Amino acid sequence: MKFPGRAMLLAASLLAAPPAFPAAIVFDGVAAGDATDHDAILWTRADNGGSVTPLTAEVSTDPEFHGQPRIYRGVTGQAADFTLKVDATGLSPNTVYYYRFSNGSAVSQVGRFTTPPAGRHPVPVRFGFSGDVDAKFRPFPSVDGFGTTAGGTRGLNYFIFLGDTMYETAATGSPATVATATDGSNAEQALIDYHRKYREVLQGVTAGSGEVSGEGQQGIQSMLAATGLYTLLDNHELGNKQLQSGGAPQAAASGANPAGFDVNTTGTFNNKSPGFRTLVRAYLDYHPIREAIVSAPKDPRSDGTIRQYFAQQWGRNSVLIRIDDRSYRDIRLPETGIAPDGSLLPHARADNPGRTMLGKTQLAWLKQELRKANANGTVWKILVISSPIDTVGGNQDGKSWYGGYRAERNELLKFIADNKIGHVLFLTTDDHEMRTTTLVYAPSPGRKALVPGALQVVTGPIGGAGPDAITDHSFAHIVSVLNNPSTAVDNNPDLIAHRDPPIGLMGFSGLRDVFREGDPNAAAHPSSIDFFAPDQNGYTILDIASDATLTVESYGIPSFPADTFPQPTAPARLIMRFRIAVPHTGGEMKPAAGHPATR
Repeated sequence: MKFPGRAMLLAASLLAAPPAFPAAIVFDGVAAGDATDHDAILWTRADNGGSVTPLTAEVSTDPEFHGQPRIYRGVTGQAADFTLKVDATGLSPNTVYYYRFSNGSAVSQVGRFTTPPAGRHPVPVRFGFSGDVDAKFRPFPSVDGFGTTAGGTRGLNYFIFLGDTMYETAATGSPATVATATDGSNAEQALIDYHRKYREVLQGVTAGSGEVSGEGQQGIQSMLAATGLYTLLDNHELGNKQLQSGGAPQAAASGANPAGFDVNTTGTFNNKSPGFRTLVRAYLDYHPIREAIVSAPKDPRSDGTIRQYFAQQWGRNSVLIRIDDRSYRDIRLPETGIAPDGSLLPHARADNPGRTMLGKTQLAWLKQELRKANANGTVWKILVISSPIDTVGGNQDGKSWYGGYRAERNELLKFIADNKIGHVLFLTTDDHEMRTTTLVYAPSPGRKALVPGALQVVTGPIGGAGPDAITDHSFAHIVSVLNNPSTAVDNNPDLIAHRDPPIGLMGFSGLRDVFREGDPNAAAHPSSIDFFAPDQNGYTILDIASDATLTVESYGIPSFPADTFPQPTAPARLIMRFRIAVPHTGGEMKPAAGHPATR
């Protein structure tokens, strides 16, 4: 299938020495992504006044690039908005690398990434994740100095950039993008607009006016350069509502959803439309993502699409499984109204067993990866998804797993429970708050049960709306938000009313060392508030030790209104922490007697 824009990936050539190309250019960041034990995708953008620019990428184990660095070369072009991606091949496993781009006279900043270990050595792994980057909140003080000791993050092996990597709506100094036509009639303008929105989150702004500035923090550039990335697609990269469901019929791309579109039987799919492919092209241009094509002749929903799902083993104790829950999902369902407690009422059609979030090809692949990980003794199976998979009571919209795709959600969680696949850790953002929850499924109609040993961690946003609605950041106020059924954010009364477990990991086998800023009782008597922070911008860091002990730490800064200058200057601080020790017997969830999920 031919995609608009540039070729899938510019071929990289291993050369003896970097050529000298005299030019004065400005680099708009560097990034490395999708690392395996032998290669990684390197990315940059070179602003050269609209000129094509030959670039050299150097890769070395020495941050000063002494000795003989590996050399790769490529050329920027207008079609990809002067971005460049090269595949740095021939690398060694379990190695820290440094890289930079140059054209002779101009040199980019230095980036850093780590290759995964080969085989199944019990190496410790440290990684972070967050997402949701709206240019109205730039230059994103929550990640200021990211990757440095002063910034509060240290020594990550990788970072998961988990969706909504820009917002297509109006932002400081830039008009909104056009509504992208499914038929591609305005594809050229849409590509220009979306490229501009990705550039915005890389740029700095002045403290007084919010105008674009080349001084001070340059958006998320330091975050991208700090460590290797694994990046996800979400709805804002797809026009938010216009093309957010890649498996929907092209006739329904505008968002209309009569009952006949619940399961797509039309034979046409958004993910094959010129509009969808244009927006995916812009996304791929601006991220260090590998670009393979799905070959599934018996699955027209998936065949010929860009394959963005991916699995990478990181030593004996963990495997990272990146899910694409945007490109193949059936159309979003409307909510049916507001319940008396203020929660959304999800549509009953979400239980339609024909509806899919992942598509049959990806779902079969995911089950195979989980079986394989379980069989080879991998302890932590890290599933990265763009939409939350917990229940959060009745407060669900039509784009979430529970709000719009309940049958497939239950199929996946029941598969995990039935096959005794332990220590499944779902990571996601999207809800613009920090929370950790257990997961329930229906082992049979009308019943709810906990998925043994499974949990979900939500974090973020890096910078986005929602948390800024909470202006009282005191611990007492956040407790009141958690326990108030009328609050718009998630709350325990709503969860318990729906027979769902409250927020938190109380009773989870191996749980220890719980910390929550403001709660002196967290370690001795963990409660829901120790796993909940709806008023912070930030990220979460996870450590998996050589003995498979998991440590989860969430860092944040108090939220602030959009287009606020100056912004907070204090570095992100530790908000919450917990550990899970892995017992030899399996680390299953053991709910207390009378827990609603046991009924």
